[in-house]
Amino acid sequence: MLLPSATSMEDANTAKLADLLLFPRLLTATASLPFPPTPSPPSPPPPRSTHRRVLTAINRPTILVGTLALPSHNDPSFYPTCSCFRFSDGSATVCCDILHFRAAAVGKQIHATAWNFIPFKHRDHSGGFLEIISWCFSDPNEKSNLADSLALAPNHHSSGSDRGGDSSRAVHGVVESVSPVSVVPCASSFGSNSGSKVNLLGFLVQLVCCECRLCGSKVLMNNLKSDAFSIENRNGHSFTKTEILYFCGNASSFHPAITKLIGNRIVVLGLKKKLVYMTKEESCLMYVTVDKTVLRVCPRSEKWVPCLKSRIKGKGECGSYTGLVKGVYMQGMALELDHDVWLLLTDQLHTSIHGLRVGSIISVRSVHFVDPKFPWTKVIILGACVKTSIIVESFSPLETACNVVLQSTSMLGKFIQSLPFSARLWVLLLVSSLRKMFAGILSDKEILGSKHKEGLAQMYASSLLPPSVFQAQHGAFMGLCRHDLNGCGRELHCGFLKMVIPMPIFICHCIDTLHRTLKSENHCKLLSVGNYFSIIPRQDRYNGRSVRRIIPSKDVGVVLLGYLKINPLTRRLQLVDATGGIDVLIPDLPLTWNPNEIYEVTFALHYSHSTLPYFHCTYSSSLR
Repeated sequence: MLLPSATSMEDANTAKLADLLLFPRLLTATASLPFPPTPSPPSPPPPRSTHRRVLTAINRPTILVGTLALPSHNDPSFYPTCSCFRFSDGSATVCCDILHFRAAAVGKQIHATAWNFIPFKHRDHSGGFLEIISWCFSDPNEKSNLADSLALAPNHHSSGSDRGGDSSRAVHGVVESVSPVSVVPCASSFGSNSGSKVNLLGFLVQLVCCECRLCGSKVLMNNLKSDAFSIENRNGHSFTKTEILYFCGNASSFHPAITKLIGNRIVVLGLKKKLVYMTKEESCLMYVTVDKTVLRVCPRSEKWVPCLKSRIKGKGECGSYTGLVKGVYMQGMALELDHDVWLLLTDQLHTSIHGLRVGSIISVRSVHFVDPKFPWTKVIILGACVKTSIIVESFSPLETACNVVLQSTSMLGKFIQSLPFSARLWVLLLVSSLRKMFAGILSDKEILGSKHKEGLAQMYASSLLPPSVFQAQHGAFMGLCRHDLNGCGRELHCGFLKMVIPMPIFICHCIDTLHRTLKSENHCKLLSVGNYFSIIPRQDRYNGRSVRRIIPSKDVGVVLLGYLKINPLTRRLQLVDATGGIDVLIPDLPLTWNPNEIYEVTFALHYSHSTLPYFHCTYSSSLR
């Protein structure tokens, strides 16, 4: 980690969080300026938009001095919408994320020597998100003297006193996956609430533990109790056994720290082994934190990369992906990454990760790779589940907003959770299209529904999806234990799912499909005639034959939804939505058709190079 010199630190101005919140602006700052600042830095071409600018730089060296802390999860009834680190300088406290994380920094005063500040408004209050790019300890001596450890009780960081009694356990392993923080209603035997029903806040960690003789003996426990933190083994460790750790109660605040430690070797001391029942028939043996639990990060350890159990084929296999965020859509539930990859954050256990801004580079661990095989586009879906963790590797330099995901309690939200990943993306795209197609005609409530009533989106999706794809959702424990069943076994071929799109996009899509179809048949030429385009096959241009092409809607990959109206000027039948309309010919349309109902129609695109393309439609059904 490159840090500014002592001279530049002395010359730097110290900003206050209260001032940043009082006059909210998207800012970036550093303790040293290697070249003269510019009030309006030139904006590089960001993805998909020419309106995004780079963050405004403060025109003098500026640092922040404050304490890095873990989130407080004391009261599950006030369960926060994020599990971010906290940064406090005495004037205010904000959510933050930090690069080059060390566990020793938690609870210590640090200097943020390069940082971004992103203000945002959530619900009824304004806040901000601090992105710490580089930092150092306020006390230079702490850099090498502090151990990388976390403890529930502060006096247990280095104390050699009893840590949980003779029955306490210790595990040594590599962090493989970290679940989101969630509330679990249970009959608990933990702590003073033994035998009573409580809402227990916590998260699950999968550790690939060592089974060598040293780690399996009492020598490790005795060494740790006496602060002889040495777990080196001349014969080598053997990380082969998977264990589950449940960080519950006050230990739930460890979540952002342990997420940063994915791939690192850690030792957790002061655990209890418990048999946790998820149902009357299903149980799981796991380690549970207690009040004297201590976590230590092994020194000089390289990142551990798990071996893939199978080759990624796009059928729900689990893996990792690193990429650039190009777009954030559907209230943060769908993120477009580079190379036509979409990350879905529709799982209700996932809370807001504010750093998922357009322009940031993220690493997604333990995510399902799915090739939906849509007929209308080629994409890869990354489906987040209970094992998925997202780490921001590089903060965005652009003026883009924080990601704030609002948890949905509507019937539509629960409906989406019950679907496989490919169908989830299709429903999200369907919702986006319907809101555009019927804007000003139908209210959001009529399209999205409510807690007790289905909306248009859910009604239409339910009519197409087979009952076999739906599955009841489970909590964190059941989701982790049944994890493999939620991947490969649940994905379906989505060739039958057609895209519903607004009229102008539909016409462009049809022309593009026509072009690709004819071009694949033979060598074609695209000719411009006024405002129209005509595609003429090569041999037809010489022999003068009139060749007809009929492209059915299943080859186009889209369907049409809209109202049927009679155009008062042309007296032709039209299918219209809020964005436009097209002339249609529907021979089997019932005489009792209602202009106030929404119709789904299938169509065939007819083409002859001697005439303009036209649509021949077939009545399908009325939706409402």
